[in-house]
Amino acid sequence: MIGLPVKYSDFYGEDIPENPLSLIRHLPKKEVITTISMINAKLKPVSATYFDDSRDTQLECSEFLFLENNNQQKSALFIELMRKYVSLEINYTLYTRVTCLYALQLVLGDSEFNDSEQHQYAPEDRELIFKFLLCANENLLYFDREHARGTSEELGEDFFEFFMFKEMPHNQYFETSNPLNIFFKSWSLFNALRESNQFKEPLEDFLNENFGTTNLDDYFKFQMYNYFKSYDANLGFNYLNVPSTEEDAIVILDKLSERQNYCVPATNDLKIFDFFDLKKSPIYINEDFKEADELRSYVVLDNIFFIEKMYSLFVNDFWFDYLKPNEICNRTDWGNFIGATFFEPFLEDIFVNSLKGQPFYTYKSTDDLKISLSGRSEIEYADFYLRKGNKIALIEAKSNYIPMVQGYKNVNTIEDYRNLNLTKFYKDFGLSQLTSKTIKYFHDYKMSLGDHGIKESKRVHLYPVLLVNEPILSSSYVSFAMRRRFLKLLELEGIDVSNEQHSINPLIILNVAELQSMEETLNKGKIDFFKLLSNYYQMIDSRSLSWEKRMNALCTISHIVDKKIDAQDTVSSRVKNLNWIPLE
Repeated sequence: MIGLPVKYSDFYGEDIPENPLSLIRHLPKKEVITTISMINAKLKPVSATYFDDSRDTQLECSEFLFLENNNQQKSALFIELMRKYVSLEINYTLYTRVTCLYALQLVLGDSEFNDSEQHQYAPEDRELIFKFLLCANENLLYFDREHARGTSEELGEDFFEFFMFKEMPHNQYFETSNPLNIFFKSWSLFNALRESNQFKEPLEDFLNENFGTTNLDDYFKFQMYNYFKSYDANLGFNYLNVPSTEEDAIVILDKLSERQNYCVPATNDLKIFDFFDLKKSPIYINEDFKEADELRSYVVLDNIFFIEKMYSLFVNDFWFDYLKPNEICNRTDWGNFIGATFFEPFLEDIFVNSLKGQPFYTYKSTDDLKISLSGRSEIEYADFYLRKGNKIALIEAKSNYIPMVQGYKNVNTIEDYRNLNLTKFYKDFGLSQLTSKTIKYFHDYKMSLGDHGIKESKRVHLYPVLLVNEPILSSSYVSFAMRRRFLKLLELEGIDVSNEQHSINPLIILNVAELQSMEETLNKGKIDFFKLLSNYYQMIDSRSLSWEKRMNALCTISHIVDKKIDAQDTVSSRVKNLNWIPLE
């Protein structure tokens, strides 16, 4: 999570209201939704790659919440509340993205708001929304009570793995990437679909049934244009005003704002973190519009869900809303398509472009890594292989996402954790293969790789990498716990971390978004791939006695990318030039 959320009971010194919604039901529903959406937008504007969790931004969000942003003379109540906030430790936050999503889910799913119109607000009125958000923080932390019950003592070394799963519901919403890179990735996915004999026609039918068009180019450009257009820099807010005459646009936006009549789970049910209604419909339509109005007004509730409707959320929507009910294919077929036909070729394209004109690297993938030794059947030794000198990255790519149904996102108690099928988890996400195949048999297969640049007289330095599509896997707690599990698996397989033949570096979990961010810098030769990984190893080295440096063990590859790569280089020239977008 980003910082420590401020709880209502701590801030106000009293018990949280039994029903926090009762604080705000007398206010106009659209005003509450607009206010919370504005705060959410300020935490990560559409053009930003990362969340802004600074105290300055927290205070700015508060100014907008209390309508004090244009007031030279702030109200006494606002000053008092903010003084109290800034007296807290710097790592305490009033608002996070999850705060906003949680609060929006409750408001959208509530039918007891009145229809009052209120154009003038006293500070005390706005404080009620502030209180409601602090209540959301407190309810979000409901599940953290388990940590205070001797969990670490009972689990010992397994606590880190338990904590990894326990924090997934929160942490899945804090991983981001550059918006332009996401659109390029989604465009590549859509192209793979329409070039497929199996999925081209279903894709057109799906778009037509849901959005009134079969033209993928027009649909894509419309979504991308509205994503960037929706942000008002002066207000720091995402909304769309669309002329009523633009019927095609209204069909799409109405679909994206269609509420799901979703029954919000109870506070003590981890499924409350699924935010199903917001994922399906990340836009809110101003319900006060009349047929005669010249403009239809829409609020973008969450710009990350809005953009992911073109990528990760689309993968789910297309499967559950069209492919599965129409029996186009089974889940395995769909997963294989995403992995083999889209994801691996997409990664291959990034690697090829990154290493273009870099003669010091040896790169192999796909068929180059299919090997059979005497007495053994053919195997794909690794998905990608990269060498410079005697430094070798062995890369296993996984396109799948962590499902809800297998319990990985629903761990609250030790019993929940012990009921997980961990063998399946580590197999599904590539750690087992990376350990028991790729690393274990390196010395058996290395002479069959066709790479004659390996110096047999010197030790090789192996860099094990899981290259993933699922952003949760590259988050801090998961990376930390998976590194520990990797060492355990090496020990179980009887593999030396260091001997005369090799040294094995810590596991790297690299997200496709992070690989995209590296492309331009690698292509220009500004940084060496292995140097970047070595810098990361130095960052996460937790042997220092300094508490601050020990906390660096939770850093991810994104931290070293942010530190070592110029912001303007995190989008490659080929993406930045927009030549991939159809002009007509």
